[in-house]
Amino acid sequence: MSKRDSLRKLTVGAEKDFANEIVEYNGDKFEIRQPSVSVRSKILKKASVSDDFDDFGKVEFDKMQIYAVIYCTYVPDTDERVFDESDIPALKDQPTDSFVDDFAAAAMSLMNAKPQEDAKN
Repeated sequence: MSKRDSLRKLTVGAEKDFANEIVEYNGDKFEIRQPSVSVRSKILKKASVSDDFDDFGKVEFDKMQIYAVIYCTYVPDTDERVFDESDIPALKDQPTDSFVDDFAAAAMSLMNAKPQEDAKN
């Protein structure tokens, strides 16, 4: 086996291991799952301020929270998402410090996103 093949086997050929966190809410369990690179990109794009080059990388915190909850919250031990984009109005209308904040905090941690720190910079 060539060195290239050996390195590829360790990376793109390795089994995917997505991290997750179980969050309990109202007596039930929700699985918050680490997104793939492509899903994380989709979340960031949907949360972007605009498609304008000058605004590249700027995201709206509330949109990022909502899309992180939609794309990262699963029925435990399944591939079924709990929410979809039709839930956006209902998710936006939740009070602060509700399940949206809890689920979004777990999702953004799994995404390696730190919007509060980034906003300060």
